Amino acid sequence: MRDYSSYSQRGDDVNGKRIYSMKNILIAICKSALYLLFFLAVQFFVVVIYGIVVAANAAINGETDLVRGAQTVANQLLGRVSALTLIACLLTVAVLLSWFWLRKRPLEDATSLRPCSRWTMGFCIFGAMGLFVLISLVLYLLPERWMAEYGKAMTLSTETGLIPALAMVVGAPLAEELVFRGIIQSRLERSLPAWIAVVLQAVLFGLIHGTPVQIGYAFIMGLLFGLLRWRTGSILPTLAAHAAFNAMNDPLGLLGDFAESWYFLVVIIAVSAAGCVLCRRGLVELKTKSALEEECKLLEDNDVRGLGKA
Repeated sequence: MRDYSSYSQRGDDVNGKRIYSMKNILIAICKSALYLLFFLAVQFFVVVIYGIVVAANAAINGETDLVRGAQTVANQLLGRVSALTLIACLLTVAVLLSWFWLRKRPLEDATSLRPCSRWTMGFCIFGAMGLFVLISLVLYLLPERWMAEYGKAMTLSTETGLIPALAMVVGAPLAEELVFRGIIQSRLERSLPAWIAVVLQAVLFGLIHGTPVQIGYAFIMGLLFGLLRWRTGSILPTLAAHAAFNAMNDPLGLLGDFAESWYFLVVIIAVSAAGCVLCRRGLVELKTKSALEEECKLLEDNDVRGLGKA
């Protein structure tokens, strides 16, 4: 009998009802926590290692004042946020994919890296652009005190250039979608109802973003991306949507002051609306039973027939 436990909705079937074991729930939560700790540890150690290198270089060059040395390290770290973020994200992805490859785990099972309809991906990309406009409008209505704290924390998004663009549009979406929707949500879905798994990973995704404003909209994004992953069984649509959302911050700096104007938001919402209409087939596919669910149903039916014949 083929093992489709990684595909099907989770828990054990008893007389057609899903039974969720406390043991399995605890195991899923612990495994998810370990992957989250690994994600955070990589970010932390990349910064620490770079800080040690900068401090050692300062000491070699004859810097003996501890205060000035610490200031040098801090300035170097702030000036390399994008590069350090990119390195940490790519390292996270490389280590996790290598780990599953060494364990001979199919990536579609371990990380939800499955093929997905181009129409669905296109709809998700244009939908993410509209989401960017919506969140921007909400942020505009928030108190200035909140936004001042938010602005200080958004160092990466205000940097421009090739490295910041790669960090925001490639590195961060790859690492975060792989860890939160691809691994953590998949692990939780095996032992919990899907909606609980979606909410839990969204909470974790929000919490890693720091300030209250970031936590709020990251949680909403986590919910939406989690629902996309659940409906499609793949992280490719969420990866595309995440990259599109981050790209709206103009990390290359090509648009200059125009990216800060209301006209920019008007252009984005127009492009988003037109794109969603053109890719409306993707929305239809999201609303209908997914190919993943169809495959699970087919496998379950085949197994039941096989047991009947036995």
